[in-house]
Amino acid sequence: MHVAPEVLLERYLAISRAIAGQLDLQAVLGEIAKEAHLLFCHDHLDVAIILPRKPDECISFEVGVTTEWGRAPREPNLVALSPVRDVLLGKVGHILTGDAWSDERFHFDGSFDAPIYDADLRSRLHVPLVVLGEIIGSLNISRHKKNVYDDDDVQIARQIADLLAPYFHAVMRADQVKQLALAEGAARGREEALRLGTLRLTEGMENERKRIGMDLHDQTLADLTRISRKFARISKNGRPATNDLVSLGTEITNCVSELRRIIEDTKPGVLELFGFAEAVEAQLERSVGGISPKIATSVNDRSGSFIDGLREPVRTTLFRIVQEAINNAVRHGNPSRVDVCIEVVGGRLRICVVDDGSGTGPGHQQSTGGLDNMRVRAALISATLEVGSSAPGEGTSIAIVLPVLAVQEPSDEPEVAEV
Repeated sequence: MHVAPEVLLERYLAISRAIAGQLDLQAVLGEIAKEAHLLFCHDHLDVAIILPRKPDECISFEVGVTTEWGRAPREPNLVALSPVRDVLLGKVGHILTGDAWSDERFHFDGSFDAPIYDADLRSRLHVPLVVLGEIIGSLNISRHKKNVYDDDDVQIARQIADLLAPYFHAVMRADQVKQLALAEGAARGREEALRLGTLRLTEGMENERKRIGMDLHDQTLADLTRISRKFARISKNGRPATNDLVSLGTEITNCVSELRRIIEDTKPGVLELFGFAEAVEAQLERSVGGISPKIATSVNDRSGSFIDGLREPVRTTLFRIVQEAINNAVRHGNPSRVDVCIEVVGGRLRICVVDDGSGTGPGHQQSTGGLDNMRVRAALISATLEVGSSAPGEGTSIAIVLPVLAVQEPSDEPEVAEV
């Protein structure tokens, strides 16, 4: 199609004005399509852009007939499967066809060519978008009618493509920089949160060490000192009375029980011996023991003992989080029951600790430090913590969510330190 030079110049200037200072690619493409329509008719116009950091993928922006190519522009397609791959890969300078339905260049094994038929695209014209000698995409023009475009149209399309290429290149690069900046900001935010959380966890572990030391000093050491004095007194009396020996034996038994409790708090032996669910059940029994009115408990493992197959540091960390959640519920929630559910759903391990206590609303006394410790422990094994903040009197739920893939890594990966 021959077009007078002055008309071409006017349209090119109009296209330049349409793209100047604009950032909305879809809106700009609409303006370009209007101007291009005055040079040659088209029923469908789209621009395929090769992703800057993924040169084997491309996305499409289109106007006119809506097709699967541009229906989800942020979902990339493979360049190797694009019907215009020869243009995108620089194998040909352009593609011109009078009937795309029968043109074998568009149809090959795996080709994403369905829109050609669905949108009834017959005449097609494709030229590359080139910046500094590098192909960044293609301008694609189509009509329903057969045998519409000629070599003159190819030259016009090339000139339009030369106007568009720097614009699309700049916008895509700017978008890439923006996404990188956002990702970097998010990463820094996570890093800072993890740093602060780790600091709180370290402080919590130090406080726990001091608590264990105080338990040993105030309880176990005091018991042993009293037993030692009683033994010394009995020894001085010569032949000890039966009642004295029974009393001494009872005190020794109580001292051993208390020491065992402290050791169990430090290392959950049931976890290694009988598995995660049994360890959680034992923890529940210890936590609610001696409390009146009695607190009902339950453990429901729907995962098929999935956790028992995980690496020991991960199992222990999960147990510590559940242990903290149970202790918080019993100490601060005043519940009548505490339930633990373990399941694997949608590729995620989920452990829920649910109570029917005072909830997490105003006036709730749950330790913020305890939640911080749980969050940090979770982050260190790539898990997340979900806290259900219920209204006062309606209970609390704490869920540990861990992607299954995060704990099914090769055995030669560095192990997570017990936390």
